Amino acid sequence: MLANPRMACQRRPFRHTRKIGPLPLKAVILNDTRGDNHFGCMRVMRIIEQNLEARGIEIAATSLVRNDWKRDEAFLNAMRTADLIVINGEGTLHHGSKQGVRLLDVVDHPARGATPVALINAVYQDNPPAWNERLARIDLISTRDSWSAAEVEKAIGRKVGFVPDLSLAEGAIATPGTARRDRLLVGDSVNRDIGRQLLAFADQRDDARYLPILTSIKPPKPHYPPPLRALRQAYIDLHATLFGWRHRHTEFNNSEAGFLKSLQSGYLHVSGRFHAVCLCLATGTPFLALESNSWKIAALLHDFGLGAERIVTLDEARRRIEANERFDFTPEERHTIATGLAAASKGAGDLFDSLLALARSKPAGAEAP
Repeated sequence: MLANPRMACQRRPFRHTRKIGPLPLKAVILNDTRGDNHFGCMRVMRIIEQNLEARGIEIAATSLVRNDWKRDEAFLNAMRTADLIVINGEGTLHHGSKQGVRLLDVVDHPARGATPVALINAVYQDNPPAWNERLARIDLISTRDSWSAAEVEKAIGRKVGFVPDLSLAEGAIATPGTARRDRLLVGDSVNRDIGRQLLAFADQRDDARYLPILTSIKPPKPHYPPPLRALRQAYIDLHATLFGWRHRHTEFNNSEAGFLKSLQSGYLHVSGRFHAVCLCLATGTPFLALESNSWKIAALLHDFGLGAERIVTLDEARRRIEANERFDFTPEERHTIATGLAAASKGAGDLFDSLLALARSKPAGAEAP
């Protein structure tokens, strides 16, 4: 349950105190996941930036997901004069991924200097012991589930708290009273094979709407150089048009707000996407979830106190839908979700307050060479 007292960020004490002057504090963010045009990631990044800026921390630079930040001179220059380095962990730090290694490398980079580093909003699962030494030198660690917090604690030998995914930081999202929940929504999956099966299932039903959590099925490549990015985007636009002709029940959205409005039209959302489950919780949309590439969905529901009853296989989802089961949240589930969302919002506020304190702790004049 979210009432667990460990659900808070823990940080290693910093010895120095920064003098507060007229200049704003500055932060850089690693792993800006907006580049994948994923509405959950867009929401997370918006919430991170807005909350830092609301506390007087200017975002000096961000490094897009999969960007080779070590060769990005503009980002490195911003890091050298920053007061805080924030790693947006999201779903990157699991099973020893190369991208996870790249994020942890920041602790040793000369451009860091004495700047404190925070790892936030992170899943952490099945990573090699070789990561432990760098992980231990991160000043503040806040995972997005209790299972990941326990993994980090075993790895570094100090207490680590958690705050549920920051897409939930704004608490419950009200559904307009005029909204009609009369649609079966079928989402996508990070697993391509599962994604194809979900699409085929949606194609088989006249009452279904295929609702990806992405602006298009084909992902952009934000780490490509500008000419290749432009060619990739032209290909994506053409593919989206052709996809829409072939699968006319598809509902693409161009914004976070549009996706949320679509979600609020569903009496049920079947999805293999972690952030789709998060946003179902926030909007009160009943869901059935297919597990993803880590324990993130199961851990989220465990921390909310919902258990695993809504985690299913696609075959089970088909059977239950064809049997015309009711999928509404029970009164007990609604109460549990409301309590969890309120706790997630408070936990996020406490986390951003801790990031402000950490930024203030950088020694004055300690810019990297």
